Amino acid sequence: MQQNETQLKMNFSDFEQYFYREPVVESITTGGHFQLLDITDDEKKQAEQFIHRHGVHGLDNYLLQRLDVWKQHPLDIAIVGSSGVGKSTFINCLRGLEAEDEGSASVGVVETTNQPIPYEHPDFPNLKIWDLPGVGTPNYPQSCYLEKIQFERYDFFLILCRTRFTENDLWLASEVKKNNKRFIFIRTNIDSDLYNEYEDHPSTYDENEILQRIRNNCLEYIHTVDSNAEVFLISGHLKNRLRFDFGKLNETLLRDYPSLKRESMILSMSVMCKEVLLAKVAALYRRIWIVASASAAVAAIPVPFLSLGFDATLVMSEAEFYKKQLGLDQAALQKLSNVYQIPMQKIEKELNEIFPIQYLNSLRSFVLDFAKKQAIGATTEEFARFVPYVGTAIASTLSFGVCYMVLYKILIRMEQASLKIIDIVIDASNRMIQEQQQRQQLI
Repeated sequence: MQQNETQLKMNFSDFEQYFYREPVVESITTGGHFQLLDITDDEKKQAEQFIHRHGVHGLDNYLLQRLDVWKQHPLDIAIVGSSGVGKSTFINCLRGLEAEDEGSASVGVVETTNQPIPYEHPDFPNLKIWDLPGVGTPNYPQSCYLEKIQFERYDFFLILCRTRFTENDLWLASEVKKNNKRFIFIRTNIDSDLYNEYEDHPSTYDENEILQRIRNNCLEYIHTVDSNAEVFLISGHLKNRLRFDFGKLNETLLRDYPSLKRESMILSMSVMCKEVLLAKVAALYRRIWIVASASAAVAAIPVPFLSLGFDATLVMSEAEFYKKQLGLDQAALQKLSNVYQIPMQKIEKELNEIFPIQYLNSLRSFVLDFAKKQAIGATTEEFARFVPYVGTAIASTLSFGVCYMVLYKILIRMEQASLKIIDIVIDASNRMIQEQQQRQQLI
């Protein structure tokens, strides 16, 4: 351990180039389709009212409670579809699990769902994905279906089919819309359909034309319920989650999720595609002002070689939270290595170009050293523009600014590292698909 810390300290000066140069693509400034905000007017007003009533004392606890609000929202997503459409496979995919993983939904068995079954996300138990009985079965006729499944419990309905949507599927979508809830139509097993088409018509095979034909066929049915409804074509398998419409599906789900729970939903999902990553970065970026303000309010934990109060423990903890959220922790990287058959040495080599693995693994030591570097030569005026409460009792703009810039730059680099990992996974996934196709041709 001591040797690792010594090595970290010796190499830190060489690593500064990664954080002081501008990243090639600073997508944190766009957040995809998710708006980036430092602080809303309402949050600013509430914080200023707290200071007016209580002074700065206790502001740190008030702000830190805001960081954990997302954990207090129960999230319930309903998965609906007939037997054999791939509900269990899709549920496992959303939870980042394979069929053989502990706690996964059973795959490849006869339909036995005779009551709603909840599946918790393995890392975020406030997110539950429900496998619901199909509409129109003897125990769940249309006449009492909504009552028996406790319709009001669910935030969102994902309606799956394997060939075409049934009258019962359309009826459910109509009822969901009538009751002011959201639904998404999903067409599964697209990879199997493409393979079958290739087997039957190898000389005229055109993937884009086949996908468009399937999409149009689905839209013909679902537009009878909602003329603006979309259909998302997916495989459903974990290994194929970066193909077809899976990313767009996740982006739509996160963007359209009920607003009071949207942040919770974003932070409760695993990084499965670039769309989810960008949504997470936007949500994490909004947390920076809270952490920096809380640290400035305390300004009581002295850090060696820093001429300002700095809540190092809080900032280190937040950086660790970013690492976990963006799938850069050791367990997440090992999972990708196993699922996509990518050697860990390759993952670490690619990461070293953006955020070396030794600093990710010793993040707390890195954050402290990085804060020292940021504070050298910094002035109060330099960071005054970052303070969200102009004219309030928070005068420790230097403390606020150092915290803000440390977390901001670390988040940028982690975003770039996570994007790099996704690119590696895409390449590995494409390679596995090609190898599978070659094996099938030999059979």
